[in-house]
Amino acid sequence: MVAAPLHESTIMSGAGVGHVPFWRSWRDFSRFTRAGFTRWSLIPVVGVAIVAVAVALGWWELIDLDQPFDGLLAGLWLFMTLALSWRFRLRRDLVLILVGACGGFLIEWWGTSTELWTYFTHERPPLWIIPAWPVAALATERLAYVLHRALPAGMPWLWRVAWLGLPVFIGFMLRFLAPSWHLTASHVVVGIMIGVAVSTRTARRDVTLFVMGTALGWFLEYWGTTRECWTYYTHQTPPWVTAFAHGFASVAFWRASRVIHDVFGMVSARRIPVGRQGFQSVPSR
Repeated sequence: MVAAPLHESTIMSGAGVGHVPFWRSWRDFSRFTRAGFTRWSLIPVVGVAIVAVAVALGWWELIDLDQPFDGLLAGLWLFMTLALSWRFRLRRDLVLILVGACGGFLIEWWGTSTELWTYFTHERPPLWIIPAWPVAALATERLAYVLHRALPAGMPWLWRVAWLGLPVFIGFMLRFLAPSWHLTASHVVVGIMIGVAVSTRTARRDVTLFVMGTALGWFLEYWGTTRECWTYYTHQTPPWVTAFAHGFASVAFWRASRVIHDVFGMVSARRIPVGRQGFQSVPSR
């Protein structure tokens, strides 16, 4: 049995999903875990290895072999790579990879251009950091699915209440980006955040993505700020709002990927198979 993707009917608006939390028994846990690994699970592992080699060769001057082994960095990448290999679906994941890369670039460009944070290389933004965004987006999607399956079905009112954390976060984010409020780019960013918050389809899905994205984001932010890879204008290591920003970005990336899936779905629906002669367009009324 293959675990159902998060974006399918596993999470329904306003109602719970009839599933038993996987931690109820060792048998359920074992089945839940093994179902996510297939022969295709090696593809993301190879992909991460290729990207790592490409970044190392392209920015070799940033590699310091005299530095001691960084267990936190190694642990984060090992964990995220393992998460990527679980429940791997090529078409679904490619869309999220594209959205994560594009979204990550825009976030880094905005943050470094407004000087809310700076990198030790002073690039705006450094291209070598961009691959980390789609990897984190995919890892968060896996973690969100685990949280979804770990909690019992039902209680839609609880998820709607928890969803209020998203607009609350926007309020704190406004305070964080206040030094850049005179710039149009920050106005656009706030507009995008509001649009993401009000366009929710399923509170349970958004909350699980927000929570697990925040958890993973805190470890990433802690590593980056304590190693002085990047520095925020507040000089905190890290500012707590930036961890929640990772959670919100996970929701935004997922929302954008669903829009792309929906568009392709509508385009595909306009074509119907006609035997072996290929496809025939459905005339619009």
